[in-house]
Amino acid sequence: MTIQQTVNQHGLFRYLSGSTEKLFKEKTAYHSPFESTKDTINFDSMLIDKCGSSITLSSSYSDKSDISMDEDEDDDRFVLTPSSSSTLTSTQLHDKEDSIDYDAIVINSQDQPWRLDHAFNMNDKQCDYFFIDRNENVIVNADIERDVYGFKRPTQWIKTHYLHQFDDYYQPILSRQRKVWEAMIDQHHGQLPPTDFPQLKSTIRQGIPSEIRGKVWMHYSGALKKMEANPDVYNSLVNTAIKMGEYNEHADMIQRDLHRTFPDNMNFECAYFVDQQGTTFMEPEKNSKLQSLKRILLAFTIYSPQIGYCQSLNYLAGFFLLFVSSEEEAFWLLVTTVNDFMPEKMYDVTMEGVHIDQSVLMMMIYEKLPHIWSKITPDGRCFWESDREKEELPHMTLITSHWFLTMFINILPIETVLRIWDCFFFEGYNVLFQVTLTIIQMNQEQISVIKDPIEIFQILQNMPKRLIDCHSFMNVSIPSVHLELNLIK
Repeated sequence: MTIQQTVNQHGLFRYLSGSTEKLFKEKTAYHSPFESTKDTINFDSMLIDKCGSSITLSSSYSDKSDISMDEDEDDDRFVLTPSSSSTLTSTQLHDKEDSIDYDAIVINSQDQPWRLDHAFNMNDKQCDYFFIDRNENVIVNADIERDVYGFKRPTQWIKTHYLHQFDDYYQPILSRQRKVWEAMIDQHHGQLPPTDFPQLKSTIRQGIPSEIRGKVWMHYSGALKKMEANPDVYNSLVNTAIKMGEYNEHADMIQRDLHRTFPDNMNFECAYFVDQQGTTFMEPEKNSKLQSLKRILLAFTIYSPQIGYCQSLNYLAGFFLLFVSSEEEAFWLLVTTVNDFMPEKMYDVTMEGVHIDQSVLMMMIYEKLPHIWSKITPDGRCFWESDREKEELPHMTLITSHWFLTMFINILPIETVLRIWDCFFFEGYNVLFQVTLTIIQMNQEQISVIKDPIEIFQILQNMPKRLIDCHSFMNVSIPSVHLELNLIK
């Protein structure tokens, strides 16, 4: 039975009664200031199209020279300047129809268990790597290994030599991608290309160079246009927040969440002291990045009083601060993400938007992954078949809802999160569904044989943390599976 037949027979619209128009707003595929599209959500036309486009890059490259970005603050041009001469040789930019069997997403390579492939039967060695070998007794040395963004490397989930192995594999990809962006920006006289540039979507799906990532997010999300249309608004909001002080009802919760935001990142490390009684006191006011985060979140409570503050917003805003050049840019990215990309009431007190999203996700699992559906529901019955006015969603949504709220921060490895966000700010909210379905599909074999539902939680909590092969993961998640989700009218 198809989803459309199920909806017609069992009355899903009665289950989602009445408020869907208010909960979902028109959201464009690109969310750019230049154009609008018709990518929306509609239960009647929900389907998975197993094709897409991607950029094809030659495996040869002229050198591995580092690429730096020279930026003139008074000039909007983007310049990627190689530290030594390099040319974009043997690099092909073209769209490629990529038809991949969605049921064959699996994990690849005995020698490199972090690698992903489109067709491989998982064996015991890969299962050991992904689900068993977590080291709970990792000794933390003074010399903590960190990534380029300041985060501790996830050595409690992935063995160090596998992390280094991935680095060796991924650096040439980053080098080639920098050259692709350099050529594309040169082609547009130092400017980012318009959204209708034929190779742009494919290029973004292959990753944005870290040096210009924040600027690209700002540009294609529409946040830059918002900021330019509202000069001095952020400073005014911050001043109002300072005057309100503790009278802001969200101030205390924001203060408590500051030191909990990326404690493993050196940029957000919170100072502390221990008094004579042995009580530990955190001192976030001594960290400039945490104070920037505090001002952004307080300003947001005033700008969007219907939302105020919700845990998860601290992670979004903190992540933005690592990639943009100012607090103001991070603020407008947060505003754009919450107000333009996410469904309404996603972060307010009711969180009704979360409930609707998870209803959509569960319907897609019911249709596309029936073996998993039979495991996450006690009797295999559809939640919309219930005669009760509000039937509970499967317990699995306790996990997947968190994925959506944080946009996979603290769920997937940092580089993988960044690649998802690159696509999100160009293609829109549907990307979160695509990634979620891919993660669940990758675990279908393990989930289908378990007997204790608690094991589903363990699998979905642990396995994503090991998906360091962001390049292959995105090639599986985004180009090969396109979700057409049209707005509920």
